[in-house]
Amino acid sequence: VAFGALVAPCPASAEGAWPQDLPRYYPPGKQGLRGKHPGAFEAAHALRDGAPVGAVRQLEETYDLIVVGAGLSGLSAAYFWRSQHPNARILILDNHDDFGGHAKRNEVVLDGDVRLMNGGTLMVDSPFPYSAVSDGLLKSLGVDPKALSAECEDHQFYAQKGMGRGLFFDKETFGQDKLVDGFARDYDTPSSPEALNAFLAKTPLNDTARADLRSVLTGAVDPWPNLSSAEKKDRLSRISYESYLKDVLKVEPKVVAVMHSVTKGEWAVGIDAVTALDCWGFGYPGFSALKLEPGATKRMSFTPRGYCVG
Repeated sequence: VAFGALVAPCPASAEGAWPQDLPRYYPPGKQGLRGKHPGAFEAAHALRDGAPVGAVRQLEETYDLIVVGAGLSGLSAAYFWRSQHPNARILILDNHDDFGGHAKRNEVVLDGDVRLMNGGTLMVDSPFPYSAVSDGLLKSLGVDPKALSAECEDHQFYAQKGMGRGLFFDKETFGQDKLVDGFARDYDTPSSPEALNAFLAKTPLNDTARADLRSVLTGAVDPWPNLSSAEKKDRLSRISYESYLKDVLKVEPKVVAVMHSVTKGEWAVGIDAVTALDCWGFGYPGFSALKLEPGATKRMSFTPRGYCVG
């Protein structure tokens, strides 16, 4: 199997070569979430702008399979092809300096030991069991997710160091830049009324907005007391989470702003682009008083539906 980089319009360094082609360049040694590093996007931008994208030359090479993209899907495709064709010549192309796609890694040396940290995607999460193909791939690679988790994960790491979570209020939206600690993880209900009150008291919100945010976080209001659980789920499936907060619960606009980014960790879009029913299935706040019966509906997307069925 060979790896190659897609053509770029010009070198990015004074030495006349791309950084990844220079001696001692080692991507996992670069720290942080690097994303689209220099060298990864120039060719696409040149095509967009109608500019030359660099010289193209004929290669005197022959491959049985060429895979464009060295992320998890591309690597898996090459692996599956090789398993069926052991002698095949395979070329994998990517516009980044390392394979793995979003699942990049950082390597850190601590006391002489090399430790791996995610430099991109943290996990491949699924509420359903892996398919036979996916599970078979992991087993063939010698990966046991449960054993790996038990050996490597420390869910109390930050708490043991006295670290917690907070919420940042920006000046443009809330009138001042302020970081407020004590916010519950992933918008879960705080551990106690006292903890919630302490958090709300430090926020740059007015009394009405604080009361509305408390109501959302505790799920205190049922806006449809005369509807059945099935009817409520149907309504939630037809509106966004933003609409549920703004038009159904009628909370203050600043509360909608506080909650706007809660869905970005899973879907990479704001609450205006995710249905309220999917947000209920994912465990986001504001739904406790609805007393919805457990279980998914056909109008839910894959991941929330999986969490609903356990």
